Amino acid sequence: MKKGDCIELLIDDLVYGGRGVARKDEFVWFVDGGLPGQTVQAVVRRRRKSYGEARVREVIEPGPDQIEAPCPYFGICGGCQLQHLKYEAQVAAKTRQVRDILTRIGQLSGDPVQETRPAEQIYGYRNKMEFTFSDRPWVIQDRDEDKPEDFALGLHVPGRFDKVLDIDACLLQSETANQLLRDVRDLVLKTELPPYRVQDHAGFWRFLVIREGKQTSDLFMKVITSSQAPQRGKPAFEWLMHKLFWNHLELTGVIHGISDKKAQVAFSESETLVLGDGRLREQVGSCMYEISSDAFFQTNTGQTKVLFDTIIELAGFSGNEIVYDLYCGTGAIGIYIARHVKQVVGIEAIPAAVEDGNRNVELNNLGNVHLMTGDMMDAIHDTHALTGKFGAADVVILDPPRGGTHPGTIRDLLSWKPPCIIYVSCNPPMLAKDLTELQTLYRVEAVQPVDMFPHTKHIEVVCVLRRK
Repeated sequence: MKKGDCIELLIDDLVYGGRGVARKDEFVWFVDGGLPGQTVQAVVRRRRKSYGEARVREVIEPGPDQIEAPCPYFGICGGCQLQHLKYEAQVAAKTRQVRDILTRIGQLSGDPVQETRPAEQIYGYRNKMEFTFSDRPWVIQDRDEDKPEDFALGLHVPGRFDKVLDIDACLLQSETANQLLRDVRDLVLKTELPPYRVQDHAGFWRFLVIREGKQTSDLFMKVITSSQAPQRGKPAFEWLMHKLFWNHLELTGVIHGISDKKAQVAFSESETLVLGDGRLREQVGSCMYEISSDAFFQTNTGQTKVLFDTIIELAGFSGNEIVYDLYCGTGAIGIYIARHVKQVVGIEAIPAAVEDGNRNVELNNLGNVHLMTGDMMDAIHDTHALTGKFGAADVVILDPPRGGTHPGTIRDLLSWKPPCIIYVSCNPPMLAKDLTELQTLYRVEAVQPVDMFPHTKHIEVVCVLRRK
């Protein structure tokens, strides 16, 4: 088989990353779009020595849990990989994937992996979305003939930095946010200022960021433009805002960001506050959070509470623990667990995140949470400076970025020998890699997957390790 050939395959299961896996003539195929139980005709994308990659061209026989995806853009935008699979089957597949990864890569023995905790709300759950303006829309079948051929506001098509899928709604955000998206598109088109072009880096409109407080009803918007068209740009933006304010009285915050960087990321070099104080307010349980425009916060508020409650449950706090929260970000976990422990010490490398966190510590009237800025390796390597000031750690919460934990940090953590480590991971393969070293001194007591992102390939995992 070579690239472009077709092959008939029976899909056995889903692997991490949302791809189907099939075996034919003792050869393994990973199939984009494939679901367990399907018989498909697949197109070969590439073939390696030990495996091949393909994509579904036609479903010959549907799988038992296959359904019709409700989103008209499914299979094109790439944001959701599993909308065509019953939600219960998605959750079960994620449990199998975590179990397989931790056993195969992490050398985990026994079966401490619990069933994945599902989400109560499987659509409209996202509290943040980023959309891109472009002059090169991805053309789809049944395209609205009234839409311009040189304008799009939507999501990047996978693998195409230069093509944007123009969308009217994303089912993962609320209808309020979708209406705001549609209104921004209609009004921007009337300004007759061009969208940004990645080919020659010319154009005005660049990004739209929408954030919602799911528990507070806050609605926040950032529009990022270039600094081009200085004579027309400012009046056009002011006109846009005037129209939006009348249509969306629920808006509580607006920022105009300006970026002339060539990188296609929704961050601005300078900002002007148009409405509000530049912060979104969100509530998780009894805790209130003020979130700056660019600050990270879990994008599924409902499941964030499930995640944080899982940490408290599995840790079994007595109320006397000194907890070190590494990679603490804005301190969201530490603030939530503070009433269950004696003291929380958070360490984060980004000063702006620590500033946000300390503001939220004050907002929640917590006297036992201390957040500090520091490079993780330097901060925890100097053990005496930390423990001399705050005391030895009873529990360490490790919540690293997707790239995982630096090996030096793992070694320093092993030298601390805290009685308990709670590893929160959004990347199970990296968790598995770190477990191979952590298990030299610790046993894995429990692994609890939490489905933070229904219909997508992503999995969040809470892993509790106790010192041997």
